Amino acid sequence: MFQALRFTVLLFCLISFYSCGDATKVPAEEEEILSTTLEGGDTSVQVMKLDYIDLDLPERHYLVFRQELSFLDMNGFLGMESEALSVAATKGGIVATGPMTALIYVWDTDRGWGDAAVALPVAAGTKLPPYVTITLPATKAIALDFKGTYEALSAMHVSLDQELKRRGLEHALPSIEEYTVGPLQAEDPNDFETRIIYPYIIPAQ
Repeated sequence: MFQALRFTVLLFCLISFYSCGDATKVPAEEEEILSTTLEGGDTSVQVMKLDYIDLDLPERHYLVFRQELSFLDMNGFLGMESEALSVAATKGGIVATGPMTALIYVWDTDRGWGDAAVALPVAAGTKLPPYVTITLPATKAIALDFKGTYEALSAMHVSLDQELKRRGLEHALPSIEEYTVGPLQAEDPNDFETRIIYPYIIPAQ
């Protein structure tokens, strides 16, 4: 049921991972090349104009299950544990305050392992053993909203990282993927809606 999450992990494996409040859209300065295809000597290029969103994220609270795992194990972890968390929250009468989320703390392509958590946003003080309740502080962030299949998710992550560097900002982990509309809400992958968020800090001068 959480094929979206499982497919996201596979996409992450293909790239090097660079270690909600009021939003204002800022036009991207250039288009992002999502893919290039060579067929019969002709090159086809797929591009998408990116609209970066500036966010002032409030303090947020999550029920989480976090693990450090190999890439091979991470694939199943995110899919199965997200579904398990959703079922447990429903049985426990927990009301989510936002969509199912993945928090990515580390993605080490050299060593082939990652540190990630499945996360469900909840009200402050919510408890649901054995899940841990964490609080992420208020922060500024940039984000990209993405609709459709997950083929371009890796390109979105790279673009966000590059945009932070262009602005002279420092990426503050974890990175956040919010599955606004996923496999549980829509059967057609073209209807999926995802928000990828990169919190940041302004380096001291």
